[in-house]
Amino acid sequence: MKITLLGFMGSGKSTVGRELSAITGLPLIDLDCLIVDITGMTIPELFKVHGEKGFRELEARLLKETLLREGGAVISTGGGAPAYGKNMEVIGELSRSVFLKTSFETLWERISKDPNRPLVRLGKERLKELYEKRIPYYERAEITVECDGRSPGEIAEEIISRLSST
Repeated sequence: MKITLLGFMGSGKSTVGRELSAITGLPLIDLDCLIVDITGMTIPELFKVHGEKGFRELEARLLKETLLREGGAVISTGGGAPAYGKNMEVIGELSRSVFLKTSFETLWERISKDPNRPLVRLGKERLKELYEKRIPYYERAEITVECDGRSPGEIAEEIISRLSST
């Protein structure tokens, strides 16, 4: 089985992904880390050199390649991946998708002081607009899990329970 985690930056995709991987024994593939490993560039560097369009095209190609690989995996996507091209269709066809639903205030609290998140420089209001623009894509996931005030372990257990019952 492939489980694809969706959500805005700071929603816990990588952290919950590690929990799911530990519980299920499935390997974790963090799409952003995969992109950095393959290109040898950070995400901000890729945006600067290739622009958002170039980055998103690479991300979409690697997402599809990852989902088409043999065997199961837990896949943590970048926050913008679901909103680009046909990524949600590909995710829906080739995996079980889970939206880690987290309030914007919780997300802002988590990411606002993180220097590794260049989009934070847009400011709170512009980032909230981006969050609201992406929500309809995330909501297309097969399963939505409320994450505010919950530990990564609790979230992972709910995901496993809900995937088992459908």
